[in-house]
Formats: sequence, C-alpha cells, structure tokens
Amino acid sequence: MTIRNYSDNVILVELPSEPETRQELDKVMEIVRQRADCDVVVDLSGIDIMTSLSLSGFMQLYKLLNGSGRRMIFCNTSSVTKDIFRVTCFDSIFEFIDDKSDALASLQPAEKSEPTG
Repeated sequence: MTIRNYSDNVILVELPSEPETRQELDKVMEIVRQRADCDVVVDLSGIDIMTSLSLSGFMQLYKLLNGSGRRMIFCNTSSVTKDIFRVTCFDSIFEFIDDKSDALASLQPAEKSEPTG
C-alpha cells in the first residue's frame, strides 16, 4: 500500500488486496484524524474482491471525512469491485471517478478569474 500527500489537502491511497485492505484503511483513518483537513482519493486498482470488514472500513472512513465536510473518491475500480459496491448499495453513497488523474483534478480548487471592468 502507498499513502502519500498529493497536495496540502489531498491524500492519495493505493490499497493492497485482501486480507491487508482493512488494516491499511485503519492507517488511513488515523492520518485523516490527525490532519482533519484532507480529502482522500482511493485507488482500487489492486482490489478484486473485498470482505465485509473492508466495506465497513470504507464506511467508517467516509463518515469521518463527510463529518468534516471532506470527500472520498474511489478510482480505478474493477467491474467486480463495482458490482460489490452495487450489490451492497454503497454505490449510491460513495463517489466513483474512473481515472486517478480525473479524481485528483476534481479535488483541486477551481481557478478564480480576475473580475473585468
């Protein structure tokens, strides 16, 4: 797994496959609690299947972030993993963007244009 600061307010997480997923999610939650000012992009390219324990970890991380007005975005999600989210109805709760670059870009503040006139 890799956890890295993408910017001052964005953490990029590349999760390992089961059974290590939940333990790594616990590490991410600890970082989020310490920082309290970050969004999280979770790259799921290494995940094909997940346990209910990992799903509960995603829900806890979502609640932690959402409670402080922050976002969690999943990217590079395989069709099998998307099906798991769909069957559990978590696909309506979580945010998915196909590409990691697009997910990261969606968290960057929009450039403000100078007023004219």
